[in-house]
Amino acid sequence: MSGARPLRPGQGAARLRSFMRDVAGRNGPRLVAILVEHLGCALDGVRFAGRVILGEVPLEQVEAAIAEIERRGDRLRQSLVAELSETIVTPLDREDLFRLSRSIDDVLDNIRDFVREWVLYRPASRRNLATVLVTLGEGVAVLAEGVGAVVSRPNEVGKSLLRAKQRANEVRRHFEVEVAALFGEELSIEVLKHRELIRRLDVVGLRFGEAVDVLFDALVKRGERFFQPIQPVQPAR
Repeated sequence: MSGARPLRPGQGAARLRSFMRDVAGRNGPRLVAILVEHLGCALDGVRFAGRVILGEVPLEQVEAAIAEIERRGDRLRQSLVAELSETIVTPLDREDLFRLSRSIDDVLDNIRDFVREWVLYRPASRRNLATVLVTLGEGVAVLAEGVGAVVSRPNEVGKSLLRAKQRANEVRRHFEVEVAALFGEELSIEVLKHRELIRRLDVVGLRFGEAVDVLFDALVKRGERFFQPIQPVQPAR
């Protein structure tokens, strides 16, 4: 008979979880790096849109430039799928990693549509569109920080996601305030143009919020180590 000691109840499961975390810790950085780069690509798209509405990019160059950013995002998504197919254990559920990549891709797609619509509509004013793009850029950057911390600094991920969600909510508030202001103006072609453009950015914000929610769901599935415990409020003396 073997001299190995019998495992206590639950000890085998604990060892298995420890092994899975160890394997995921070795494979995770590659997957996380791709997602962070994908978010960086989305951030490039948001910042490019900001430059376009400020008139810093010649209109005849806009289509080729945004198409190249979109193609770069597509290549990164393909890289993630290929990596997932070759990885046994992932830091988060593989379907959640795939959903996150798809949501990032949706952000990029709608930023592309916004840029194209700007060029097509040629609005007379950018009004508050630049403010919304700045808020979106901040949110994407914060989400990238959170994704980058999944393997190396898991306790910091939850805080980053809360900040990213706040930016998504700010985009929605920008949309509501701007539409309310438009309702107080006389109907014109310029008002209709602005309504379409601000609505497109609202859709970008919605897709971005979905990306944040996907990561929230993924973290809840994997356990409490991603969230800092809430300190109880001490009663006043």
